[in-house]
Amino acid sequence: MNIYLCQFDIEWENKQKNKEKISRLLKDVSVAGLIILPEMCLTGFSFNSHLTEFTKNDLDFFRSIAKEKQSFLCFGAVLEEKNSCIIMSPDGEIISRVAKIHLFSPSGEIKHHKPGSSIKSVEIYGTRITPFICYDLRFAPLFWLSAEQTDIFVVIANWPSSRRNHWKNLLIARAIENQAFVIGANRTGNSPEEEYSGDSCVVDPSGNVILDAFDKEAVFSCGIDNSTVEQVRKKFPVLKDRKTFLQYLSLKEND
Repeated sequence: MNIYLCQFDIEWENKQKNKEKISRLLKDVSVAGLIILPEMCLTGFSFNSHLTEFTKNDLDFFRSIAKEKQSFLCFGAVLEEKNSCIIMSPDGEIISRVAKIHLFSPSGEIKHHKPGSSIKSVEIYGTRITPFICYDLRFAPLFWLSAEQTDIFVVIANWPSSRRNHWKNLLIARAIENQAFVIGANRTGNSPEEEYSGDSCVVDPSGNVILDAFDKEAVFSCGIDNSTVEQVRKKFPVLKDRKTFLQYLSLKEND
C-alpha cells in the first residue's frame, strides 16, 4: 500500500488558505494509496468553534481530493464538538470516524471538545488501520487493546517541538510493543501558542523508522507491505505471551 504523509505549516484559523496549500502539496500524487493529513488540518489546534466546526464545504473539499486522487484520505477535523480523525474512501464516502479519547488537559481542551469513547479499526486494501489522535499516543492501553486487530496504527497530531523527543520515542515504542506499523502525521510551523517541528514518520513493526519527514513542508511517500506484520509476529510472538489487563491487575499486591 502506498502511504502519503502530507506535512505542512497550518495557517492559523484560515480554512481557505489551508485548503489551497493542501491542494498544491498533493498535486503530484498520481498513484492511489492512503493520504494522511494532521490533526485539525484546516485550522490548527484552535478552540474557536465558529471556525473549527466541520462544514459541508469542508466535506466537499475532502471529497474532491479523494475522488481526484482515487485514494483513501485520512484527516483531522472537529465534528459535532469532537476532535476527530476521519477516513474517506476514494468515492468520497466517510468510512471511519473516531474522536480523540484523551483530551489534552494542559491546554484546557476538555472545556471545548467532547471526548471519544471507542476504538475503531477499518480495513483498507486488505490492511487493518486503527487511528488515534495526538495525546492518545501517550496511553499504551489503547494500542494494546487493539493490537491484534491492527496492521497499521495512524496517529494524527499537532505535537509541539518542545516535546518532539517524546513524539518520536512514543511512536517507536508503540510499534515495538505491538509489532505493528505506526504512522505519525504532524504539522510544522507556528501557532499563537506553540512551535511545531513536524517529524512525521513511518515506523515498521520492529521499531525501525523507514520514513522521516523531519521539519520539511511536503508530501512524503513510502510503500508498506502488511505481510511484514504477520512475519514479525510469527517469528517473535510477543503478543501471544502478553496477558490481559485484568491478569496484570491481579498481580498487584493488595494493600
